[in-house]
Amino acid sequence: MNKTWLAVIARAIDSERELFPLNQTWQAIHQEYNIGLTQAKKLLLTHQDKQELRELVNKISGIDLRQVATSEFAGMQREQALTLAIDEKLAGQSVKKNRLAIKALPGRALKLNAELYRLPDNSHCDMPLESIVGVENQSIWIVENYRCFDQLGVIKLDESAASTEPLVVFRGDHIYQAGTVLSLIEKLQLPVWVMGDLDPKGLSIAQSYPNFAGLIAPDMAVLENYFSDPGKANHKLYEKQLASCRKAVSDTRFPIIQACWQLIRQHQAGIVQEHWLVGNTTLKMHPA
Repeated sequence: MNKTWLAVIARAIDSERELFPLNQTWQAIHQEYNIGLTQAKKLLLTHQDKQELRELVNKISGIDLRQVATSEFAGMQREQALTLAIDEKLAGQSVKKNRLAIKALPGRALKLNAELYRLPDNSHCDMPLESIVGVENQSIWIVENYRCFDQLGVIKLDESAASTEPLVVFRGDHIYQAGTVLSLIEKLQLPVWVMGDLDPKGLSIAQSYPNFAGLIAPDMAVLENYFSDPGKANHKLYEKQLASCRKAVSDTRFPIIQACWQLIRQHQAGIVQEHWLVGNTTLKMHPA
C-alpha cells in the first residue's frame, strides 16, 4: 500500500460523503481489496466499508488513522516513520536532505573545521551542511556532473588551476540537492568557480551563483575546435535549452559568459563536460 493509496483512503475515511469518483486510484484499491460498491463511475463506501478500510490500513502498514494523519509523514525522517508505521519509506524527508558531497583536489587536503583530511582517489566526504563550521580553502569549485566530480583526478588542469586548494563540491541531483550547495555558498562567502556543461543552461546556472568568479574549462581556441567537431557538438542541447535560457545569458554582465555564449550561439550547440575525462584536454581558470 503506497503513499497515494494511503492518502486517498484517509481522505475518504475522514469525509462524510459516501460516493467517490471511481478514478484510477480507487479502481486499483477496489480491485485489490474488493471494498465498496461500484455504481457507474462512482464508488460507494458505507460507514462499515470505511471502518474496514481503516482496519486494513492498520493491518498492512501499521498506521492507526485515528491517531495520525498521513500528511504528518511528509516531515519525518525514516526512523521517525517507523514509530508509527511498518514501512520506513513512507517518510517524506529525503535521506540525503541538506547533505553535501565535497572533496579537495587530488593530492590535496580537505581543510575542514580546523582539521586536515586526505581522502583516497575517487572518493569524497558526505556530510550535512550544518556540520561544516568553517573551511580554510580559499575558493569553492562547483562540478556539475557526478562522473567528473568523482573522476576529478583524471581531468588535466593547468598549473594555475592545479596549484589552488579549493573546496570541490558536487552541484547536486535527486540525491544531493542543488539548494544545499547554494546554502553552502551563502554560508562560506568564498569565490565560486564552476566546471559545468558549456550549453545555455550550464552558463545560466554558473552565473547565477553568488560570488561567481569564473569558469573552469579548456582554452577558448580549444573550445572552438570542440564546437566545430560534429562528434562533440551537441545541437539537441542548444535546441532544448535556448528558449528558457537565452535572455539570462544574452543579458549577462560577465565577459567569460559572453564569450562562451557567442560560441554556443554561433555553432548552435553545447558541449558536455564529460569530454574533459577523455583525450588530452587541459582545463584552465577563466575569470568572470
